[in-house]
Amino acid sequence: MRRIAIALVGAAVAVAVLAAGASGRAAATFKWCTDPTFPPMEYTTTSGKIVGFDADMAVALAKTWGGTAVASKTAFPGLIPALNAKKCDAVISGIFITPDRTKQAGVVSYMHTHRVLIVKAGNPKSIHSPNQLKGLVVAVQTGTKYEEYLKALKAKIGFTLQSYPGDNDAVAQVLLGRADAVLTQDTSFAFQAKAHPGKIAVGFTFAASDQFGIYYRKADAAALGQQIKDGVARLRVIGTLAKLAAKYKIPVNTVK
Repeated sequence: MRRIAIALVGAAVAVAVLAAGASGRAAATFKWCTDPTFPPMEYTTTSGKIVGFDADMAVALAKTWGGTAVASKTAFPGLIPALNAKKCDAVISGIFITPDRTKQAGVVSYMHTHRVLIVKAGNPKSIHSPNQLKGLVVAVQTGTKYEEYLKALKAKIGFTLQSYPGDNDAVAQVLLGRADAVLTQDTSFAFQAKAHPGKIAVGFTFAASDQFGIYYRKADAAALGQQIKDGVARLRVIGTLAKLAAKYKIPVNTVK
């Protein structure tokens, strides 16, 4: 009888350990929400495949715990809502870490960058500060912090603001001569300058830096959240983030 009791206790402990382990591990499939309209962070090929720094990072990140990354295309304004609606496990989309977003979800930083005003090569309108946008036409991606900032600035100095569904669309307006400037990130400029050599330039770089983050549900902080944090740290230490930055022509020091 005693042996049976000991065996039952041992079995119960084993089950408890297995259960704890299962709840502490991320799922084999790591589904991440993204809006692939912000190259080189994420964009689509002609075949519709999502590629870019974030796509490669998501794959490498999932591998740190033996998982497989699967992208889920989501419009930028709906990224955090989709995460909290459990349509994905995390958001990786060149998305800023901001106080309003960290109230809604947990986050892990992986890159720091600067905002820039992109203008036509030669800067024909002499845009060297945000205040010099007065009376001009400015393009921006809708639903972003860029748009939020420009709306507030527009109310103060006055200019025409045009919002577009993707960063590519916004930058295209400068290339086409339909806008005098576009507010985006230095990472975007690096990509666009390579794609359109000699056609665009940076008119102004904002001094304050921004951080891109991977968002996860706060309820997952102890499990997936920690795995993301540990995974990003590992990718930084072994040089994966630096290699990806070099691959996409992003300054390596932004991921150190």
